[in-house]
Amino acid sequence: MTRLRSSAARQFALWVLGGFLVGWLVSALWWSLLEPSGKDAPAEIIIPPGAAELIAAGRPVPGVPSVIRAGRTGYVSITNNDAVEHYLGGALIRPGATAIVRPARSDGTIQCTFHAAGAVGYQLDERPPITVTFIPAALLGVPFGIAFGVATIVARRLGDEATDLDPAGA
Repeated sequence: MTRLRSSAARQFALWVLGGFLVGWLVSALWWSLLEPSGKDAPAEIIIPPGAAELIAAGRPVPGVPSVIRAGRTGYVSITNNDAVEHYLGGALIRPGATAIVRPARSDGTIQCTFHAAGAVGYQLDERPPITVTFIPAALLGVPFGIAFGVATIVARRLGDEATDLDPAGA
């Protein structure tokens, strides 16, 4: 009897582990397929005409974000439609020109002349680490493994009882 219980416990544990592994494989598949939006496209900023006057007055420039969210490449495309030149992290953008810049920092703030604060936030959109797949695997896979483990144990016991009651087997 104890041998049957240990065998059932071992099978139950294998079902739970199997459920976790299947849940993790599904989570890892989704993780590999889902990329950040605009992963290779540079972030785009258009400096409107009159931005220098608004900045001198201490007012925000419409259309210029307070945080640049760049793709994995980290490139930022800046089009200067203002009458004066502007800078982003040391890169010069002349009036009427478009520059593609890759700031040296990966996160934080970058000095610029087209934002009223004199600096703009900068973030890279990166894929999260693979460890984020463990929680969905545990939340989805383990309950299914438990359910299949319990179903297996119940089915085995019902099968054992059916053989005990079968007169042809005697």
